[in-house]
Formats: sequence, C-alpha cells, structure tokens
Amino acid sequence: MAVRQRVFLKNPKLFVAPGGLNFEKHLRLHAQEKLRYFDEIARLTDDQRNMRTVTPGYIEGMTRRWMALYHGEIAAAQYMGTAAASMPFHDYFEFIACCICQQIDELSHAEMDRDMLQRAGFRLEDLPALWEECEAKVVFDHLLSLEDGFEIAFKGGFVLESANAVVGFHAMARFAEQHGDYLSAANHRTRLTDEPRHMALGMAVAKAMLADDPANIHILQQWQDEFAPLIYNFIHASRPIERIPGSHFSADAQWASIVEHHTKNALKLGLRPTLTL
Repeated sequence: MAVRQRVFLKNPKLFVAPGGLNFEKHLRLHAQEKLRYFDEIARLTDDQRNMRTVTPGYIEGMTRRWMALYHGEIAAAQYMGTAAASMPFHDYFEFIACCICQQIDELSHAEMDRDMLQRAGFRLEDLPALWEECEAKVVFDHLLSLEDGFEIAFKGGFVLESANAVVGFHAMARFAEQHGDYLSAANHRTRLTDEPRHMALGMAVAKAMLADDPANIHILQQWQDEFAPLIYNFIHASRPIERIPGSHFSADAQWASIVEHHTKNALKLGLRPTLTL
C-alpha cells in the first residue's frame, strides 16, 4: 500500500534546486547534450543506424529491457508532471521547475527510444502488448499511482534512477557496442548526461525534508522500504539478455552493483539500506 500522506515543508526555502538548476541552465545543457547525440548518430552508417549490424538474436534478447526503457520514460514524464502539479506554486517554484525540466528529459529519452525501436523493426501498435508482458511495468505503475510530489521525486530519483539507471546505462552502452548496436549505445550515453540530475533531485528532496524535521527520516525510510524491492523486476526483464549469443551479461552481477550503489546512497542519508543480495 502506497504511503498517501502529503508532505509539505514547514520552511519551503530549505529545498534547494540541485546544481542551481533553472530553465535557462537546463535549456543550455539539454541543447548541448542532445545536439551531440544527433551528430553522433548522423555519423553512423545506414546499416548501423538501422541496426543491421547487430548480433543474431540480439534484438529478441533486448526486447523486454527496451520495453522497460521506452515505457518507463513515458511514465516518468507523466509522474513528474503529477509531482509538479501537486505542489503550491509560489512556495515550491524551484521544485516545480526541476520537475518540468526532468519532464523534458524524459520525453526526449522516449523519443530516442521510439526511433530506435522502429529502426529495430518494432511496430508502434505492437508495443502496448509487449509492455503488458514486461516485469518492470509494476515499478512504473507504482510511481504513477502516487500523488505526493516529494514522494514521487524521492522514489523516482533517489531510489530508482540512482540505483538502476546510473549503474545500468554505462554497462548497457558497452554491451550494445560489443554486439554491433551503435544506435542504442549512443542513446544510453546521452541519457546518462541527464540521469544524475534526476538522482540529485531526489537527494535534494530528502535533504530538505531532513533539514525541515529530522523525524522525516521515518517517512523516507517507509517510502524506500515500500518501493525499492520493486526494482528487482528490472532483473527479471534483463534475464533474456544473458541468452544472446556471445553474451557475457549477468543479471545477478547487475543486481549486485545496484545493491552496492543503493546501500552507499542510503547510508549517506542515515537510512537503513533496503536492498540485499
């Protein structure tokens, strides 16, 4: 059962936008990062851009993971909109701005994924059924069910993106190139320029809550304990990658990296780590 209490700070000024993020700064960063991505894929050969150079069986092995990425980005754009809409505008202007900037990132990622999936031979009308079969759907269904802006940002940024995205995308970019997939390797690398901002937003929320009232550590612990175990569904969705010919990918090794990263982040805030091997 999701925690339904609404959290507002006694002193809203305690929330500080990570890295001084505002729309102007985000626009400049986003343009720089995404133009670099478009330049990179323009330099690929036609066969590379259209995924005709990949290992046999690669697309089949990656399908569930790709569904989690594409639909997860769409869900993130939606739940970050909910987070922004849930907060009083004048008191939480900086938080709302961070949420909207993240929405832009998520929509951009979804657009990249949509293009990649079509180049890989997927029909858009077939994607909803594939998403229904994907184990990771439960993670995003949970986030979409929430109404509290701080809860969404903490769970989606501090718990999910810091543990799964930051750990996973470096490895998946290398794996993609090893199997002749230069398109999604470029996709992963440019996505990684955004994910630390999303993780930092979740951390900023946690720090503001703790500065406002140290007893909020219990709310954060409850949120983490409720949500973090769902992340293991990404491991289920990644198991088929192990069966790609020539694959050295290990879902269990990825989980160990996620647990290690999660543990370090939790301890920084004084939280009891939730995930275990």
